[in-house]
Amino acid sequence: MHYLKRRTRKNGEDGVSPVVGVMLMLVVMIIIAAVVSGFAGSLVSGKEKSPSISMDVTIKNAGSFSNSYFEAKVLSLSEPIPTSNLKLVTTWAKDGTTHVTSVVPGDSVCNWSIKLQNADRLLKGSPWGYGPGVNSMNSGIPSELDQEFGNYTLYGGTLMYALPEGQQGGYIDAGSKGSQGYGIETSFTYTNMTFAAQSQTDGMQTVLGEGWQALRTGDIVNVKLVHTPSGSTIFNKNVVVS
Repeated sequence: MHYLKRRTRKNGEDGVSPVVGVMLMLVVMIIIAAVVSGFAGSLVSGKEKSPSISMDVTIKNAGSFSNSYFEAKVLSLSEPIPTSNLKLVTTWAKDGTTHVTSVVPGDSVCNWSIKLQNADRLLKGSPWGYGPGVNSMNSGIPSELDQEFGNYTLYGGTLMYALPEGQQGGYIDAGSKGSQGYGIETSFTYTNMTFAAQSQTDGMQTVLGEGWQALRTGDIVNVKLVHTPSGSTIFNKNVVVS
C-alpha cells in the first residue's frame, strides 16, 4: 500500500500539471513576443529614414541692410537633401515675447520686387540657395527661381542666405516708393516699409519673423531643420546673434 500511495503521488495530477502549465505559459508568451516584435519591426521599416546634416549658422544684425544677414552653410550631410522636404523653424524671445517662425516651401514667402536689366522680378522663397545643389551659379542678388527655398537641394558647401531689404540702387529696387528698407535712415529701423506677411516681407522677416530687428549682439536664436517626410528634427542649434 505504501508503494502504491507513493506512486500515485509521483505520477498523479498534483505533480504534472504545474510543469505543463508553466510550459504552456512560456509558449504563449514567446508567440505573443514574436507577433509584437514583427509588428513593431514592420512599423519601423515602414517609416522613412531621416538624413543627418551639420551646418554652421550665422545671424548678424548690425542695424543696416548692407551688413545684416542670416547664413547657414552646410558642412556635411549623409545624403543630398531637397529643400522641398524641409521646414526651417526659428525661435527667439525678447521683452517677454516669444517669436516662432516656420519657413515652408511654397507657403512662407519673401515678397520683394528686384530690378533686373530687362524686367522686375518678384523674389520669393527665402532663404535663398547658393553653390552646390543650385543650378544657377549666382554670387550676387538672388534672382533665379531655382535659388528659392524649396527649389534647390542641399549638398556639402551649399549656402542658405537671407538679407533685409535695402534702398533703391542697393540690393532691392523698391519701385515707386523710392528709397526704403532696413537701416537706410535710422539704424535698426525700417523706413517706408510696413510688415505684411506674404505681401511686403523681406528675407530676414521671412526667416526670423516680424520684429527681428529687435535682436542684438548676444541674443539667442534657436534654429531647427525638420525633415518633413520623416517628421524628424535633423538640425537643432542655439545661435548667438553677432
